[in-house]
Amino acid sequence: MKQILTTISTRMDKESLEYIEKLRKMFNIDRSTAIRNILEKGIEEDKKEKALQLYINGKLSLEGAAKFADIYIGEFLELMAENGIELNSTLEEYREGLKNLKKVWN
Repeated sequence: MKQILTTISTRMDKESLEYIEKLRKMFNIDRSTAIRNILEKGIEEDKKEKALQLYINGKLSLEGAAKFADIYIGEFLELMAENGIELNSTLEEYREGLKNLKKVWN
């Protein structure tokens, strides 16, 4: 399925624009594609960073943070470990997780 793309305009510093031009030439892609690829990768990383912050601050549960970051819970747990963040789940969340696990295995 084709995505509908929206045109936007932005201002960039010279160094960033030079990098985009270098990518464009090296990979034989147009400027819009180069910018879009970089932006998509940046958004993906930003989602993970913000999900970690929201989880640490108690604004999202483990499941909510994983959904916010668009990754599986297991991947989010790995991301937490990579960043030295401990699990701050409540007893109720733990019990809910066990209940869900029993549903999967039965």
